[in-house]
Amino acid sequence: MANDLKKNQEILLTIKRIGINGEGIGYYKRLAVFVDGALPGEEVVVRLTEVYPQYAKAAIVRLKGDASPMRIKPLCPYYEKCGGCSLQHAKYQFQLDIKKALVEEAFTKYYHKELNPKIFKETIGMEEPWCYRNKAKHPVRFDGEKLVTGLYEENTLRLVYIEDCLVEKKDLQKCIKQICEVLTKHQVIAYHPKSREGVLRHIVVRSSTYSGEIQVTLILYKEDERTIKIAKELIKIPHVASVNYSINNETDALENFGSPTKLIIGEETITEAIGDYHFKLLPMSFFQLNLSQTTKLYQELTNIAKFNGSEKVLDAYCGVGTIGLFISGKVKEVRGIDNNVQAIQNANDNAKLNKVENAMFYHGEVLPHLYQFAKKGWTPDVLIVDPPRTGMDLNLIHYLQEHPVAKIIYVSCNPATLAKNCNHLSSKYHILNIQPLDMFPQTANVECIVCLNHK
Repeated sequence: MANDLKKNQEILLTIKRIGINGEGIGYYKRLAVFVDGALPGEEVVVRLTEVYPQYAKAAIVRLKGDASPMRIKPLCPYYEKCGGCSLQHAKYQFQLDIKKALVEEAFTKYYHKELNPKIFKETIGMEEPWCYRNKAKHPVRFDGEKLVTGLYEENTLRLVYIEDCLVEKKDLQKCIKQICEVLTKHQVIAYHPKSREGVLRHIVVRSSTYSGEIQVTLILYKEDERTIKIAKELIKIPHVASVNYSINNETDALENFGSPTKLIIGEETITEAIGDYHFKLLPMSFFQLNLSQTTKLYQELTNIAKFNGSEKVLDAYCGVGTIGLFISGKVKEVRGIDNNVQAIQNANDNAKLNKVENAMFYHGEVLPHLYQFAKKGWTPDVLIVDPPRTGMDLNLIHYLQEHPVAKIIYVSCNPATLAKNCNHLSSKYHILNIQPLDMFPQTANVECIVCLNHK
């Protein structure tokens, strides 16, 4: 049905629910309208900013009537400008309720068999849902006097200069300011995306809660010996353990890292810990951004899996081996697979670091290794998957339908692909447990653990 709405038109909406990006959703003549900053139950006058045949987007002009009792004043002064957070205007307990609802909605939409509502557990949250991010990636600009960093305004390349981000660890913020001071003093030239001139594009900083070490990586537009030489000065900043650089000359690239990262000065890795296990992290190593919630996630995974010590476990999409090593003391054997060769090298090094002898990690795609293992008589009892947002490889799903394992523990950061994958597996597996967890407070992102048993 065609709609008669026009851009900049003002309409009255009642907000019914929250969408996957944290926006309020209301309906105008059955057309979904997405409104940033609106909460369920609120009546809002909105101005349409984008109109499409199937939906529209709008901005709040004013509230009509009372605000939702769940609404609070955001703590961050940049909240309505920066695109980093989307739920600071909602009470934290309500954020947790929203995230459970997002998971339920995804399964209602994409999972075609009936589920007992009791298997959807309450979202596991944080006591202090601030200053949790252990890694920051900031674009750099010159403001006329000094180098500054910030975050992009949502859906734009307009940079919002940020002095203090409330979801990043405080030591990261302090370090970034000191880095900018040193590089400004030595007149390092920031890259400008319009003119495509300059050198320094991004500053990437990772902090270890365990060791206090900080790892710095400069993303450069081109190989510039002068900038690389100046970067050696950054090792003098307190707690900085390594300084690295990477070249990214793709003007439209969304990823910060380009060429292989090269060490300028200091240590190749920094050390972080989850529970009793330590992990050496290279600059490009994937590691969860919220350490305290990651620990809860892995503990919950262990509880849900109910290991008895005799299991052979396959850890697919294993990264640097964090999940596999964390559970290694509770199972007979762990084998991990990942298509990132550097991550696998890191994972095997981490196994040696922790003196874990029953875990081995392999480079490549999951399916070829599964076939190889099966030829040699090794089949997993439990499969753990923690895939990217796009979900599991459909070829792997087909394999699991033909060669079922007793149990699948699926860790996901995308409820839609999680529900779709579980639906594909539903002919051979039934769901025992769906546990949401808040890995990124103040945003609409939700992590989830699902336990599937072979029928």
